[in-house]
Amino acid sequence: METYSGRIVIAEDEDNIRAGLRDVLGKDGHVVMDVGSGEAALAALTANPFDTAIVDIRMPGMSGIELLQSIRARWEHVAVIILTGHGDLDSAMAAVKAGAHDYLLKPAQPETIRRTVLEAVKMSRRRKKQTQLIEAMRSGLAGMDDPPDDAANDSTASAGRRPLVIGDLYLDLRAHELFQSGRAIHLSPTEFKLLAVLASQPNEVVDYPTLARLSLGYDTTLWEAKELIKRHVSAIRRKIEPDPASPHYILNVRGVGYRLAASDPGHLANVVPD
Repeated sequence: METYSGRIVIAEDEDNIRAGLRDVLGKDGHVVMDVGSGEAALAALTANPFDTAIVDIRMPGMSGIELLQSIRARWEHVAVIILTGHGDLDSAMAAVKAGAHDYLLKPAQPETIRRTVLEAVKMSRRRKKQTQLIEAMRSGLAGMDDPPDDAANDSTASAGRRPLVIGDLYLDLRAHELFQSGRAIHLSPTEFKLLAVLASQPNEVVDYPTLARLSLGYDTTLWEAKELIKRHVSAIRRKIEPDPASPHYILNVRGVGYRLAASDPGHLANVVPD
C-alpha cells in the first residue's frame, strides 16, 4: 500500500481501541495523538496542526457528530472519519450530512483503516493546498478593481498590484493591460482577470469553480463553472495562442480546470513593454 504520512488525532473513549488504532497507524509513519473525549480532541486540534480526525460517534459529553460539526466549522481542511460500533442508516446519514470523509464500523480491519486514513490525509492536504492557492491568488489580485487612491501607496496594496510576468506574457495589474513579447493584446475585463488568476499560479492547475469565483464572482457547481469559463478561455486563446486549436499557453486538465504553462516563469527578456 502507498504510504503518505499525516498527523492524526483519535477521539475514542475506549482505551483498547485507541491503542489499537495508534499502533496500526504508527506503523505507516503517521504522527498520532489519542484522546478520550470530544472536548479533549478540540483542545488538541486548537493546539496542534492535524490532517485527519478519527472520531467515535458515541462518547461521554460531546458526541461524535457534534465534534464533527465543530471541526468542519473551524478547520475546513481536516478530514473526519467516523468510527462506531452502533452503525445504522440514520447515524450514517447524519455523519455524511455533517461533512464526514468516511464512516467505518467497529471492528474495522487494519487494512481498511490504513486505506481510509491514507485517502483522508491526501484529501486533507489537497484541501489545504487549494485554500492556500485561493488566498494567494486573492492576495495577488487584490485591488485590481479598485480605482487608484492613497491606499495604492501602501506596501501591501502595491505588492498586490505588481506585474505578473510569465514567459513572454506581461500582465500589468494596475492598468489592466496585457503585453506579449512587447505587443499590446486587448482583453475584456473578465478575460484579463481570468488570465491573471492563472498567471498568479503558473504551472498550477486551477479548478473550474475557483476560476469562476475569482474571475466572474460566481459560486457555482463544477459543471456550471466549466461551461462559464470555457468560452472566456477560448476567447483568450484566440488572442495569445499561435494556434488556438493546439494551445501551449492555457492548457486544459480534463475534468478539473486549466493551467497556464510556463517553462520559464518570471523571465523578463523581450517581455516588458517599452
